[in-house]
Amino acid sequence: MRGHTAFCRILRGMGLQKKDNLNNLIECWKKTASDALNIRDEGRMADFWNKRSENYANNIGKDNRKKRTDEILEFLEESGFDPEGSRVLDIGCGPGTLSLPLSKLGAEVTALDISSGMLKRLKDTVKEESLPVDVIETSWWTADIDSLGFRDRFDLVIASMTPAIKDIENFDKMMACSKNFCYYSNFLRRGEDRAYREIRSSILGENSANNMNGMTFPFMYLYLSGYMPSVRINHSEWKEETNWREAADQAIEFIGRGRDFDEETKEKIRDYYQNASQDGIYRSKSDVYTGMMVWEVNGK
Repeated sequence: MRGHTAFCRILRGMGLQKKDNLNNLIECWKKTASDALNIRDEGRMADFWNKRSENYANNIGKDNRKKRTDEILEFLEESGFDPEGSRVLDIGCGPGTLSLPLSKLGAEVTALDISSGMLKRLKDTVKEESLPVDVIETSWWTADIDSLGFRDRFDLVIASMTPAIKDIENFDKMMACSKNFCYYSNFLRRGEDRAYREIRSSILGENSANNMNGMTFPFMYLYLSGYMPSVRINHSEWKEETNWREAADQAIEFIGRGRDFDEETKEKIRDYYQNASQDGIYRSKSDVYTGMMVWEVNGK
């Protein structure tokens, strides 16, 4: 009896420690999310992605895009997901990088994004190819999954490299929509191009460090909650060649998310790019680590 009582005390202690670990992680995640230099206004977020929508993903080679998509589809298949006849929710779908191939494989896809520009590209393809994709323009941050009829509805819920999952509430809401699988991917680390670091430091007087950890908190949250997600970690180098004016405008848009630069600051950024370019072309390189994971919501 004494041995049984001692064992029970140990189990209770382990349970309390697990609860403390999870609560501390959630608190840390919330503070990190609130401190991050991100757009908090939905209107600004939509405007930011609308401006990028026309050229988004066009600067990445077609073969590289297909390779990345094929890797994700292969990962999903290895994890036990079969697209044929399934219902899929793609949060932050963009121009349909995953929605389109999944629909072609037999899935009934609901594609959701805050950007009307991104969704126009998707709608054009859906109409042209007569694909089973339901397109919805809304923000995941404030979406009511019960009003939308999303709770426990989907066989697979996707959140791929999207700012839609900005905190734990959005992550939990994502999981609540799935009755089977979830897929999540984000940066582990993205070393910014030299120009961004120097602009933040010399022109804006800000800390130039930008080691993203968008994958870390969701993985730890799942692990401490009793899940064992399948994980893949990838490394790549992103290289681009862009007209210096276009590169400067992109930097002003990206670094200036959530705030308004005055004309003097914009001109300093343009001068930087002009001086850093040869023959009018700016060449950039970023060192990127990303992670992706799949788990079953009822698979604890």
